[in-house]
Amino acid sequence: MRFIKNWILATFILTFLVIIAGGVVRTTQSGMGCPDWPHCFGKWIPPTNASELPPDFEKYLSKQDIDHSFNALHTWIEYVNRLLGALLGLFALIQTALLFLKRKTLRKPFFLSVGFLVIVILTGLFGAIVVKLNLANLSISVHLLFAVILIQIQLALLLAIHARTASLITDAKTKNLLWVFLAVLIIQSVMGTMVRMHVDDISKMLDYQQREKWLSDGPVVFLIHRSFSWIVLIFSLYLAWYGKLFPAVKKQIFVLASVILLSMITGIVLSYADMPKAAQPIHLLLATFAITQCFSILFQIKSNNGVTSSN
Repeated sequence: MRFIKNWILATFILTFLVIIAGGVVRTTQSGMGCPDWPHCFGKWIPPTNASELPPDFEKYLSKQDIDHSFNALHTWIEYVNRLLGALLGLFALIQTALLFLKRKTLRKPFFLSVGFLVIVILTGLFGAIVVKLNLANLSISVHLLFAVILIQIQLALLLAIHARTASLITDAKTKNLLWVFLAVLIIQSVMGTMVRMHVDDISKMLDYQQREKWLSDGPVVFLIHRSFSWIVLIFSLYLAWYGKLFPAVKKQIFVLASVILLSMITGIVLSYADMPKAAQPIHLLLATFAITQCFSILFQIKSNNGVTSSN
């Protein structure tokens, strides 16, 4: 049983690594480093220099909309991203097989593992669509949505297998506040995605140069997203203040508020420090972790209507 628990935890961590790899692909403009799928320049192992390109390499480069040239770094960044995705698929398959053997006693974890495996497969197949559409903004956003859903399913599985679900006792108000806060986080994330789509368009027009101009004429949604971040921060601080009344949930809400603060700081860095490359995947990772942490608390909460507060 310990082996199964460790495998589920490893799969959860690997899912986050896949999201980080995707963020690195985006921030380095390596999305079309492999202009075909599932191969890369018609090979299972991509070339490391131009001399290794296939004779018909021009038909692959013509699909790119960046510079139509071969860049080994971009190619291998995208290739490693795909390898991590394939590894996640293998982990998901083994995870389902392990829980299948114990499906009678671990019914819920088994069905969660099946759901995770299905979404992993759909995410991989949709990756082919992303390449086919030449990194169209909407396709990238949907691809990211799949990844976020994967995290939440694996989180539910991780908590279920460790018998931690419904282990935090608090009052109904805290639970309701967390649901509202989760909705606020999702709204903020949607606006952030719209800002990223705008940045993608502008950066492409500028040939991925002059990063200081990527947000110089930001759309209205960027201004709303930036201002709304203060509401998210204040809301999280209020949750942390109110949550101190309940020791079981206090620490987890404090972690949530801390992640929100860090996410806001990276957002400020992106806005005022000319979109540094390192800050983009970090901002994405923190936003994903905030949603995951909120879900984690909600998964574990057991409302106790008899609990009252001094407020």
